[in-house]
Amino acid sequence: MEKLTVKEITLLMDENLSNRPSVSVEDKITDAIEVMLKNNLDRIAVISKDKILGMIKLEDALKVIGLEDALKKKTAKIIIRHGRRIIIEQ
Repeated sequence: MEKLTVKEITLLMDENLSNRPSVSVEDKITDAIEVMLKNNLDRIAVISKDKILGMIKLEDALKVIGLEDALKKKTAKIIIRHGRRIIIEQ
């Protein structure tokens, strides 16, 4: 499986979105998902050379890696570390 980067799913920036935390346009999508889950966010700013380029949504990131059904399980939290999916039932 190819390593997709945040650049492939970047959207226009939402004016109400904070730039902290953020991910780089070159970060792996799985890294962006991990940041969003750790910070309980459904979207995150995307930066390049300290400039905000846009944002990505957790839903879009999960779809790209094939985990779109995970959002339907409100009781499950997914963490991806070192390419391994970890689903924590709450």
